[in-house]
This record gives sequence, structure tokens and C-alpha cells, in this order.
Amino acid sequence: MTKGVIGLACLIITASITASRAESRASSESQLIKLASAKFPNLTRAERAMLQFADKGNFARGEFAVAGTSPDPADPSNDPKNASKWPHERDVRVQLIRWLAIDEHASALVDPKGIRVLGARIVGPLDLKQVRVPFPIALVRCSIPEVIVFDYADMPSLDLSGSDTAGFSGISLNAHAFVNLGSDPRTNVGGFMASGLVNLSLAKADNFYFQGGHFHFSAAPYHGFYGFGKSGLKEALVLFHVESKGDVELCCGFESEGAVLADESNIGGDLNCSGGRFLNPNNIALSAGLASIAGSFIAGDHPFFGGKAGFEADGAVFVPGARVGVVYIQHARFAGKARDWHGLYGTGISARSGFIWQNVRLENGATLDLRSANVGLVIDDEGSWPQPGKLLIDLFTYTGFGGQYPGDARSRLRWLGLQDGYYPQPYRQLAKVLRENGDEAGAVQVLIAAGDARYSKHGWPGRMLGWLLKITIGYGHRPMLALLWALGIVLIGWAAVFVGKRAHVMRLTWPETTPPPTGDTSAGLNPLLYSVDLFLPFVNLHQEHYWWPDEQTSGECSVAGLKMIVRGSALRTYLWLQIVAGWLLSAIFIAGVTGLLRND
Repeated sequence: MTKGVIGLACLIITASITASRAESRASSESQLIKLASAKFPNLTRAERAMLQFADKGNFARGEFAVAGTSPDPADPSNDPKNASKWPHERDVRVQLIRWLAIDEHASALVDPKGIRVLGARIVGPLDLKQVRVPFPIALVRCSIPEVIVFDYADMPSLDLSGSDTAGFSGISLNAHAFVNLGSDPRTNVGGFMASGLVNLSLAKADNFYFQGGHFHFSAAPYHGFYGFGKSGLKEALVLFHVESKGDVELCCGFESEGAVLADESNIGGDLNCSGGRFLNPNNIALSAGLASIAGSFIAGDHPFFGGKAGFEADGAVFVPGARVGVVYIQHARFAGKARDWHGLYGTGISARSGFIWQNVRLENGATLDLRSANVGLVIDDEGSWPQPGKLLIDLFTYTGFGGQYPGDARSRLRWLGLQDGYYPQPYRQLAKVLRENGDEAGAVQVLIAAGDARYSKHGWPGRMLGWLLKITIGYGHRPMLALLWALGIVLIGWAAVFVGKRAHVMRLTWPETTPPPTGDTSAGLNPLLYSVDLFLPFVNLHQEHYWWPDEQTSGECSVAGLKMIVRGSALRTYLWLQIVAGWLLSAIFIAGVTGLLRND
């Protein structure tokens, strides 16, 4: 009897202690956990940690709601690659996250710091499409096996740094602060990884961070907003028409296997690709066509970044019509096979402050296309120029050449020689820049080289005509050369007529001229005036009309002690050639002086 009483008393005391502990634990639980428990029974440890952290009554929350065993994001236990080994207690149901966002009683209990979870496995498809989320969401180094959908959502910020997912759709997402699908900028640990398409078309944020992120195209066709499912572009990251008040960071270990498309984006800061790798062989690797970038387009090293960050693209970097402050490409590598589409294609790009192109490797015939582009200073080096035939700069305009890099006529003519064929505008543009910078001789040298290229494309007749125009008036850019040629021809004619007079092969024309009383047929003949009269087609010095060589006679004369036989027929032939030369040189000289033959 006594033993039974004692046993009953022990049971009563044990039950009382258990009840007391349960009551104590219940009183210590946050209001958010209590509210969630009624709707989501069997909360996991990770879910309780998330709710406890998010409760606005929690004043000692720390940095994250820790789903695992370590609060350190760099701890290997928080690497989502190991998520298959994580216990069930690290699971967080997507329904719970959605409930916190859309339930007005629950969201009222969430602190402005929002949800910040480290190292959890997110179970189920996270779909917050068209939801106005009143607090930030940070799922750091989490495993998110299914595609995330935030289309048309509105929220303060989104941080998925270091997390792994199957894909992300955030079409028209509006994040008032930032979107981070990269690594933690403070620790630079890990990096967001997506095994399928990430689409942020029409999204808005102050900044978009993808630094250290890894993006991969999906083998399955995508039939979303961009409609490129069967285009063959292999899209990995789509930023079509995004609006960023600050920077878009595709840097610092960023890597994409597939196209990154930022066409028509509006970026208030930099498009920073320093230290990025963009891989999509024989296809578009990076595109920012018609983008508006208030700052710089950075692909490679930059003065504000330490070390040799570099840049690599296997495929085409395609930026036609983009408007940017500065194009800054340094220590960059444009890789690809010999027949692949690869290189920089900047047709129509506008870079008001300059185009910097240094220490660039254009492998296997990579193309540099700047047709119709308009930039400020060009700062480059010869080692970064493409192979012959791979430089496209027709209608490319610029204000000059900066720094200590090749800007003289000789060097730049080698640069123009890399074009595939002859285009007049690049020569005119180079001559204009040289002339405006005080190098008139260099400008003329460039324009004469343009004439060489222009006439050489018409075969041997064109080359012969070009040779004549070049040596006589420098294609119209050195018209005074014609005067030197004229002087030389006149002097030769003077000597020829002088010798002909001494040899008595010059006779008066008949019957127009009456023989002089002395019987000397060359009286009044002035060899110099005769040569001038013969050479100038519009001048009459009363010499050529009255005397002409007698082709049927020959004579002998002595000049400086040397005797020579002079034939009238030979002298006549020369004078005919001098008349033709006079007409031709006069016409060329007039055309050169008036600019009819100039091509600038």
C-alpha cells in the first residue's frame, strides 16, 4: 500500500514537471511561431529558427536564422552542394514562406529586417508571383531544388547569394533595394548557382548583383517572356530591359555557360564584367544591344579593381547601339575556334568619353567590329589589334588617340590596313583627327594612302591612273607638285628647242609667216618662251605658231664641246608629247587646286 502511494506521488510530480517545462517553452516561443504552429504542425528546427529570427519581438536575432549547425556561411556544412546529406530538420516549406508574405496577421509580426535563413533546404516550388512581399527575403547558401518564380512581385530586396536552384523567373520583379543572385559581397563565399534559365526581364532594382554566380542554360526549351525556346541562343541569364539605378555586377568570378542577354537595359551605374567568363561557343556569349549605361562597360581590369581581374568570352560579345560613358576592355580574352562567331561586335555603339582596348587577345581570327560607332578618345595598343581582315571600322568616328599609344599616321595606316577591303571614311576620319591635332603632314600622308587603296582596287588601269595622279598632284592633296613637273618639262623643252635652233632644224611655218629679211629662219625664236608657249594650252606668246621643226631635215650642233646630230622628226615628236603633257598637267593641276580629285 505504501509503495503504491509513493509511485502515484512520483507520477504526479513528473507530470507536473513536464507540464511546467512545456508551459515554460510555450511562453518562450515567439508570437510568430505560435501563429504558424496552428497552421503548420510539426515545424522543423529550421522553420522555427526562421520564424524566431523574423519575429519583430526578437531583439537578439543575430545575422541569420541558422538552419544547420554553424552560423558561419563559409563553413562546409552550409554548402548547398552537400544538401543531399542534410537532415529533415533543415527543411523549410515554401508554403510557410508564402504564408508569411500574404497573411496579414503573420506579416504584421515580421520584423523590417525580414526573413534571413542560412543553409536550409527549401522544399517545394517557391512561387511568389504577383505577390507584394512587405519584407526582404534572404535565403543564403540554401538548396532550392525547384524553379523559383517571382514574376511581377514587389519587395524591398531579394538575396539568394550562394544558393543552388534549378532556375529563376523574376519577370517584372520590383526590388526597391537590390537583387543578389551572386555571392555575399562581404565574405565573397560561394556563389549563386542555377542549373537552368534565370530570367529577370523588365525587373527593377537599385542594384543587381551576380558577382561570383554560376549560370547554365537549360537543355529544355523555354517558352517564357523572351520567347527564345527554339532560337538556339542557349540563354543562361536574361536581363532584357532591366532598370537599375546603380550597377549591374557580372564580375568577380561570374561564369555563364550560355548567353547573357542585357539588351535594352537601362543602367544608372556600370555594367561590370571584370573577372567574368561568358561561354557560348559560336553563339552570343554576352549581349547588351541598345543598352543605356550611364557609367562604364567594364570587361577586364579597371583602375578601381585591384589585381588582374581579366575577362573571357568564348562567343560573340554583342553590344550594337549601346550608349555608354566609357568602354573599358583590358586584359581580356576573346576565345573561339577559327571559323566560329567570336569577338566584339559594337556596331553603332556610343561611348562619349572613350574606348579603351588594351592587352586584348583576339584568338583565331576574332573580330573587332566598330562600324558606325562614335566614341571619344581611342586608347589601344598594336598587340590588341585583330588579324588582317577582322577589323571593321567603316563610319567609325572618334575624337583622337589618348595616352602614349599609337596615334601617328604611320602606325594608324597599319591599323587601317587591317580592314577587309577599301572604305574611304576611315581614312577621312583619321586624317581629320590628325589635322585637328596639328599633324597636317600626317593627314596628307593618310589621304594619299587612301588614294593608293582607292585606285588599286580597279586593276592595272586603275593603278596606272592612280600612279599618275599620285606623282603629279598627290591625288589632289599636293597640287603644287604639278608646278614642279611643269617646270621640269618646260626646262627640257627649252633645251630641246635651243638645240634644234642651233642645228637649224626649226623653220618658219608657211605660208602664214613671211621669211625675215636676213634669211635666218630662226630669227626671233626664243627657246624658253617657245617651250612655255608650247606647254601652256591657253597661252599665246607668238612662238609656237610661227616655228616648227622640219621633219625632213637634220643638223649638227655643238653643246659644251660635244657634237650631236639633231633630227627634225625626233624634235617634232618630243614637242607633240610636251603639248599633250601641258594639256594633261594643266587639267590635273586645276582639278587638284579646285578639289575635284580630292576624296576628303
